[in-house]
Amino acid sequence: MTEVADAQPAQVRRHRGPSAVWILPLLAALIAGWLVYKNYREAGIAVEVVFDSAEGLEVNKTKLLYKGLPGGTLTALRLNEDLRTVTATIEVAPEAEQLLSASTEFWLVKPQVSLSGVRGLETLLSGYYIGVRPGEGPPARHFRALREPPPPDKDDEGLYVTLFAASAESINRGSRIYFRHIDVGEVVDYRLSDTGGDILIDLYIEPRYAHLVKKNSRFWNASGIQVKADLPQVDVRFGSLASIIAGGIHFYNAPFESPPAVSGDQFRLYADFEAAEDGIEVALTFPGTAALSEGTDVISRGIRIGRVRDLRLSDDYSELRAKLLIDPRARDLLRAGSRFWLEKPELTLDGLGDWRTLVKGSHIELEPGTGQEQFRFEALEMAPARPPVYSGLPIDLVTERLGSVSRGSPILYRQLPVGQVTGYELIDKGERVLIHAVIDEQYRGLVASHSRFWNSSGIRFAASLEGVEVDSESLRSLVAGGISFFTPDIRDPRPAAPDQRFELHDDFGDASQQGRLLYAERADKKVVRLHADTLGSLGVGSPVLYKQLPVGTVNNYRLAEDGDGIDIELLIDKPYRHLVTSTSRFWNASGVSLQFHPQQGLKLNTGSLSSLVAGGVAFETPAGGETVPVSHRFTLYADRTTSIEQGLEIRILFPPDQELEAGAPIRYRGVTVGRIEDVRLYDAKGTLDARAVLFREGHFLARKGSWFWITRPEVRLSEIRHPANLIFGNYVEVSPGPDNAEPSRYFIAASDAPQDYYGNGLNLVLSSRQLGSLEKGSRVFYRQVPVGEVTGFRLSGDGQTVEVFAHIRAEHAHLVRSGSQFWNISGFQADFSLFKGLKLDGATLESLVGGGIAFRSPPEGGRVANGSHFELHEREPEAAAQTAREDEPAT
Repeated sequence: MTEVADAQPAQVRRHRGPSAVWILPLLAALIAGWLVYKNYREAGIAVEVVFDSAEGLEVNKTKLLYKGLPGGTLTALRLNEDLRTVTATIEVAPEAEQLLSASTEFWLVKPQVSLSGVRGLETLLSGYYIGVRPGEGPPARHFRALREPPPPDKDDEGLYVTLFAASAESINRGSRIYFRHIDVGEVVDYRLSDTGGDILIDLYIEPRYAHLVKKNSRFWNASGIQVKADLPQVDVRFGSLASIIAGGIHFYNAPFESPPAVSGDQFRLYADFEAAEDGIEVALTFPGTAALSEGTDVISRGIRIGRVRDLRLSDDYSELRAKLLIDPRARDLLRAGSRFWLEKPELTLDGLGDWRTLVKGSHIELEPGTGQEQFRFEALEMAPARPPVYSGLPIDLVTERLGSVSRGSPILYRQLPVGQVTGYELIDKGERVLIHAVIDEQYRGLVASHSRFWNSSGIRFAASLEGVEVDSESLRSLVAGGISFFTPDIRDPRPAAPDQRFELHDDFGDASQQGRLLYAERADKKVVRLHADTLGSLGVGSPVLYKQLPVGTVNNYRLAEDGDGIDIELLIDKPYRHLVTSTSRFWNASGVSLQFHPQQGLKLNTGSLSSLVAGGVAFETPAGGETVPVSHRFTLYADRTTSIEQGLEIRILFPPDQELEAGAPIRYRGVTVGRIEDVRLYDAKGTLDARAVLFREGHFLARKGSWFWITRPEVRLSEIRHPANLIFGNYVEVSPGPDNAEPSRYFIAASDAPQDYYGNGLNLVLSSRQLGSLEKGSRVFYRQVPVGEVTGFRLSGDGQTVEVFAHIRAEHAHLVRSGSQFWNISGFQADFSLFKGLKLDGATLESLVGGGIAFRSPPEGGRVANGSHFELHEREPEAAAQTAREDEPAT
């Protein structure tokens, strides 16, 4: 009882705070809430983009990229009800939400191959992706994709300018911009103007070239090829190959100071360079009947300085008002006193009349004055009787009648034109005619104060008891009129003074006082004899030219004694006798020479204008020659090229089924040493009989034992050999015969190159049971490094093996030793073992496609001789032994 009484009563206390048991559920709720919030924050924004097709779009693979950064993924695709478009659902990253506005643009980026280049090349590795460019406006979730990428943003460093033109012919996005043929930028976009009247072309100029564009820059379309037929020359203009194919724009700056252009500036795009030229406007008035047209040239002192830009008739048709565009560099010529007149074409046979106007039409001639600057003029009704002389020696001739002489008639010296008649007028109250002429500057020394002139126009008759004598000068002077002269020998000759007057005699007899004033024609001249196949246009008096300078004349010609060809005699003037030596080569400089070479293009060559009309002989003398006697006879070649080649004619028979055309080159070690002149069928089997010439440097090949064959293009899976032959045709290759072989002009060609033709190196013969995938050109490898090639193959004499010919290049010949082993690595090798399974082995992709041979050599062993024989194994020898050991079952 006592113990019970002593016990203390229990005290119950109420816990006033939350229980610790609730901490875990609360923590779990917080984590769950955070995960829901995180998932909400990181959840993508679904947008829908309509594409024309689903090409290149893949669900959960195609990415949305903005400036190269990922911004979303394609999550779904569906075909729309119109059955023409598809809708792509794209989950856009939340941080890219600001990109999604009403004007945002989407497009599919894929490789684009065009004439201006290749774009989107990176998608070949990464796959197609969707590009995006943000716009402005309210948020949006539904979009229509662009069919092609939009033009780039103008936010790069550099210069952005705009061109306006009536046409954007051949201009595309990516077309290049050129300054002096240097690529300085590109076309980024083109579009119609708001009114539709012009096409606006946006250009981007790279920062390092931005300073080249000035306020006065002039742009023109340089796409394609521009041909301007402006005889006597044809002007062909084209830019780079890129601008020809893909379009391009060139620009230049006018030659005066101008501030640099700034982004946003606009310029006109001209159709071509001619339209872009700048100039000074000049007003010129002609009679209403003047035969003018827009584009007519303005010429001063033989130089084109402008053109007619616009023509308008006055209301009463009495005046033709022309607006000229004059080159700013010719501004000093536009002064009071300047004279303009219309130079009309004249039909003459001589070359010194302005025959170019006959083909080109009329042109405006300008004679500059000396007064104050002026830009409005009245043109003369006709050319002045005495036009200005800017170079040469002006002279006057007095006669009682003009005869057949007219403006442009030639002044002849030894039947060579050295000047021309520039005009004429009546003097002495109409009783005599004053003829104005000019002697070309290079010939003014031929005229002395006592020179004698005569009218060489037309035909002259002289009748006497001894008969009738008919005399005429050249055909040129016969039809168009002409004046000839000579200068008698005197002790103290004096040069003619400018504007000196001479009497014009009626004929040569009167001028030479019946020959009493002549000097010996052959005195102190060198006689040169030529032999030619034909005479061509040559005649007595035709000029002999050295570097296009007359140094003599053709004295006479006659049929050779054997009747085979023409013998021609030349007279070389005394100052030039030393130019003829044993190395001199002569050719006929008459007419026009036209040559075409596939790799060098078209070459048009003419001699001087006098030789073009009257015929002529030209020559040149390489160094190292010796003096030749009078009896020495040179060959007169048809043209300069033939004189240099000095071809030796040979005949070659080619096997049947060969393709060869006339003009094909003959080459030795890559150098052209001859040419196939013509090809004809030799027999019914198809053998070709070719007539060829070997140039001077190739004469040593005309000997017995020389090996000729046709090189053809070879197209194989591994490579294309001689690809140029596909365009330019086959050519003939030659290997020379022995040095001591006798000369020969007749050869029988082989079907292929000789086995020892492949230069310095080591030629081997490899014997194999079968050829396999090997072919001519298959590579020979040493440690997978190509060191040679297969040059051919044939069956052995008993037909049991194949002999493969291989050539090892000289720098690798030391790798082949007496113990070397060769094996075929063509294709791939498959080995199957019951214990090891299937093993595939292949060397290189090149040998897999085109065949190949590999070899190895022992560290010791002697060098082998040219023509050594080796066995060609079907597989690597040690590898075969190892495979056999692996196939044996384990004991």
